[in-house]
Amino acid sequence: MLFVCSELIVGGAERQWSLLIPRLRPRFDVSVLTLVGEGPFFGQLQEAGVPVDCAWMRRRTDLRGWRRALRHAGERPDLVVTQSINADIVGNVIASRAKAVHVSTAHFNVGPGAPRSRHRDLLARLLAPRVDGVIAVSEAQLPRLQELGHRSGTIRIVANGVEPPVAARPAHEMREALGVGPDEFLALLVATLRPEKRADLFVAAARRAHAADPRVRGVVAGGGPELERVRAAAGGDAVVQVLGSRADVPDLMVAADAVCLSSDAEGVPMALLEAMALGRAAVATRVGGVSEAVDHERTGLLVPLDDEEAFAAALLRLASDPELRARLGENAQRRHRERFGIDRMVEEYARVFEAVLEAKRSESV
Repeated sequence: MLFVCSELIVGGAERQWSLLIPRLRPRFDVSVLTLVGEGPFFGQLQEAGVPVDCAWMRRRTDLRGWRRALRHAGERPDLVVTQSINADIVGNVIASRAKAVHVSTAHFNVGPGAPRSRHRDLLARLLAPRVDGVIAVSEAQLPRLQELGHRSGTIRIVANGVEPPVAARPAHEMREALGVGPDEFLALLVATLRPEKRADLFVAAARRAHAADPRVRGVVAGGGPELERVRAAAGGDAVVQVLGSRADVPDLMVAADAVCLSSDAEGVPMALLEAMALGRAAVATRVGGVSEAVDHERTGLLVPLDDEEAFAAALLRLASDPELRARLGENAQRRHRERFGIDRMVEEYARVFEAVLEAKRSESV
């Protein structure tokens, strides 16, 4: 089995692969090819004993990069699994040469803020009839996949799964480090700061809630192209702290009273699943597959897109009701165990891979 992606940078899809691939090894002979670069999860997979290679493609027309990538067809994989349009294209050529099954994994975001490209859409439509199967992470992705030409019978949905993160520091210690008192309410946003994450909305809502109740504080954890703009929006005081990229996200989640998501485009975000695993209530925008993870009024609070007032009201509601946020957190942890555990995800992926391989063998008989 050969997994192909652009690079193993920090992101939801790459994080999901870093959890999935090592756990497939007892049942499959797995290797990974990245096309343009390595990234932090590249080394992590190497340390786990997964063979990982990079083609170092500078652009789609890089012939040397193509030759390095297509060498993997000589390894005769039975199954090629891809993620993103460039990987779909290269992976499909490898699969064709190796007479292998090609499964594409759909990790794209759904919502008004999702980036769109006519060029990529055209490539995806041309490729769709050649793909043997698609694995989506959310029911919200189905209309888009069908629009691109994927047949309904080839699409399977496997929800993301995560392990409960392990915090290295107790909550009170982290809150002290952040300057947050025991009686204050701490709202945390964890995201790679791209435009669709709308961290500016979270900052504005947290500041609005703080103006109504000074106990409300906000923290943003994550790097990305919007980092400096978000820092400017936060203003530099202690109401909302913008920390940049952090390696101690589990510690921050344990210290928080609620974990938030303000995006206007999402799939099924890994950060919310990790917060659920730690028993944290969520405040999130109702977009993409978020409502498939967060059960409104049971495991968290969902608010409309681009509604600063509603987001602030949800923060104030949780800040004023410790029993509510404790109940939401307990329910969230239970929901994670039932629907978003890592073992369930790995088993479902394995079943899909075995099913498409068996279907291909049956066609060739």
